[in-house]
Amino acid sequence: MADAALSGYQAAEAAISFTGTRTLVSLANEEWTDLSDEIDNSTNKYIMVDLRIVLASAAFTGTDSLIEVFLVPSVDGTTYPTWTGDGIVAEQENQVFYVNSAPTTGTTAAQNMVMRNITLPNGKYKWGVRNRTNIALAASGNTIYWRPHGFSTA
Repeated sequence: MADAALSGYQAAEAAISFTGTRTLVSLANEEWTDLSDEIDNSTNKYIMVDLRIVLASAAFTGTDSLIEVFLVPSVDGTTYPTWTGDGIVAEQENQVFYVNSAPTTGTTAAQNMVMRNITLPNGKYKWGVRNRTNIALAASGNTIYWRPHGFSTA
């Protein structure tokens, strides 16, 4: 029986595109993005992904300053479950897709945060984000990058 080992990164880092109405640009405190552009994992079948979250400099304050990330799968490859973006109220339908939170430094500075080992679905999916940094995000310079990895037999 072969031993399992980490695969190493299986693709170059790529930016997650948000081309809907509400993106990471000037995202208000407590506001949800619309869903990202679709990513299809049907062919590559990546197991996990690491995210790098880059936020332009702003006056991040408080010990509860963070970004929440959500992963929304399409089971049939065509339709997605209900997601409510472009608002600041609690959205119970979004919560089931919660993945993780990345805290900021709570200071006035650019932020570079990492989320590790997020399990990916078999087919198509989209990302969602909620700004919980206690301030609005900058008007430019905010990007989330993804880089897939998994396991191999050694």
